[in-house]
Amino acid sequence: MDTTIFGGHGGPRVSTLALGTMMFGTTIDEPTSFAILDRFREAGGTFLDTADCYSFWVEGATGHESEQTVGRWMAARGCREEMVISTKLGAQPDPALGSVPWPRNAEGLSAPAIRKAIEGSLQRLGTDHVEVLFAHIEDLSVTFTETAGAFGELIVQGKVAVAGVSNHPTTRVKRARAAAEELGVPGYTAVQQRHGFLRALPGASFTSPQEPADDELLAMVRAGELSMMAYSSLLEGSLVRADRPLPRQYQSPENQRRVQALWHAADEAGVSRTQLALAWLMKGDPAIVPVFGVSSVAQLEDGLGAVDVPQEVATALAKTLAEMELDAEAAV
Repeated sequence: MDTTIFGGHGGPRVSTLALGTMMFGTTIDEPTSFAILDRFREAGGTFLDTADCYSFWVEGATGHESEQTVGRWMAARGCREEMVISTKLGAQPDPALGSVPWPRNAEGLSAPAIRKAIEGSLQRLGTDHVEVLFAHIEDLSVTFTETAGAFGELIVQGKVAVAGVSNHPTTRVKRARAAAEELGVPGYTAVQQRHGFLRALPGASFTSPQEPADDELLAMVRAGELSMMAYSSLLEGSLVRADRPLPRQYQSPENQRRVQALWHAADEAGVSRTQLALAWLMKGDPAIVPVFGVSSVAQLEDGLGAVDVPQEVATALAKTLAEMELDAEAAV
């Protein structure tokens, strides 16, 4: 599998496709999770994405199952040094807040919360460090200076290599980076946002704190200021399956035309829709690492084929989209 440097100078070398492990240990049982992880590793995949809250919303779950499953798998296979771990903190429900609804009861991004959360993640993952640590959701109750200082502390201690931010508006990403610069500590050099072949409608809202990537953020990625991971790229399968309608946040004539362009290009190239949708991210401008979540080895096999989609196919699709956008502007 192709690799790239993630998180700027000094960041880890990662596979250009990341395996999302959100449901491992909950709705995806441990034997199936291990089989998926084994196949990903066999294919040359190294980048694993998890969080300290996956998946607390499943009945009977604590939110620690994904990290625990990944940790047990790495211990069983003796492969920690081969893998690059991305995890997140800030969104796990805090039991001390009782019946306060999520996300108002989230652990947050204060310095004490960050220090406590990372120690829990390291213990569950069975490691003394993670390569990438994301601030999972916003915490408006603390300053950027406090959060940036705590992340910088973890980097100095060697517990984290790259600081990242997820589900924050671009204006706040920039403010957080500025706060780190003022402190003289490493700032966010990675971002993980909702992003894919289709763009959410302006002002779209989601049931949980999710932030679609905007043009300003993509420009920062293109300029090399940030490395980016993209989640929900396939829109729970609705991008590639005729039997699933697009989510309401994506329903527009423009997006329908984009769907048809993707499907047509995949048929012409002899690749699956999933493969082309992932390759468009991996081989585009800017190049983005998709977080690919699956529930079976068969689904993983399909996604792994994205690595072999020829560059010219992804480039041709990007050109088609650019022409469609020009035509749409001319029609206004």
